[in-house]
Amino acid sequence: MVHEVIGEFRSVTKRFGAMVALDGLSLKICRGINGLVGPNGAGKTTAIRLSLGLIKPDKGKAELFAFDCWRDSCAIRRRVGVLYEKLAFYDNLSGLEQLKLMAKLKGVSDSLVELKELLRLVELDEFAHDRRIGGYSAGMRQRLGIAQALLGDPELVILDEPTSNLDPLNRAKVLELIAFLNKEKNTSFLISSHILPELERVCSNFILMHKGKLLRQGTIGQMFDKSATVSFIVKVQPVESVFALLKVEEYVEDLSVVNDSLHVVVCDVGLFKQRLPLLISQVNASLDEVKMVKSDLETVFKSVVKED
Repeated sequence: MVHEVIGEFRSVTKRFGAMVALDGLSLKICRGINGLVGPNGAGKTTAIRLSLGLIKPDKGKAELFAFDCWRDSCAIRRRVGVLYEKLAFYDNLSGLEQLKLMAKLKGVSDSLVELKELLRLVELDEFAHDRRIGGYSAGMRQRLGIAQALLGDPELVILDEPTSNLDPLNRAKVLELIAFLNKEKNTSFLISSHILPELERVCSNFILMHKGKLLRQGTIGQMFDKSATVSFIVKVQPVESVFALLKVEEYVEDLSVVNDSLHVVVCDVGLFKQRLPLLISQVNASLDEVKMVKSDLETVFKSVVKED
């Protein structure tokens, strides 16, 4: 499936003094739900700030909706909503007053009906509408921040660690809301998060960054297809004979016996599938089952960082 590209970085470099935050970064932001993945210091926040025109690249070019991110930042911000990792509100205002103020500043509708619908969407009940934000819990503040990011029905919403202050139940609700908005309103998202299993649940496009560079980009299937190693569980009898043969095969990265099954980590899946039947027949063994262990995004990320 080909995803429409709505933003692109081409060989973008950004330095802060002697520190290189982005080092020739090239990536594509697609229509849908994009996951921006990388450890602390990878350059994720710098990339977000640059996409909004808050900072200027030293080299290269960044575009969003065919606008130059630096020259045309005002045009971009009219089409983008943002939830920053460090939330800042006027604590003496109510949730409803905060949204009304931000709507006026952004130049979008401040209709009370629409603002209340936004608060309902993020599950801030009517009691919270008129309550001062200074009395909100961390989770309530996070949900208000998401509502604020959705003001004006933006085409793209950038979320920086959107579930960081939420309990497991509320994290699940935020992910459901993201999926709902993408499906029902065609809202696209760029989500920067270190909680990789959550990104796996909702994202259609992944951007893996490390030290200011792009390591890999694509769908979750493409992430796994290019993974350096793949694990298999092989149930075979006698296990010892097949173990001895697999141990000396050059494509086998790791091998162990767990609960009378072989756990095999290989770097060449095709060669493993070709060689395994030959090895089994060589010792006249009986094969009961071969099962590939599903990789996860965290495994893939660790693998490509190791390669880098």
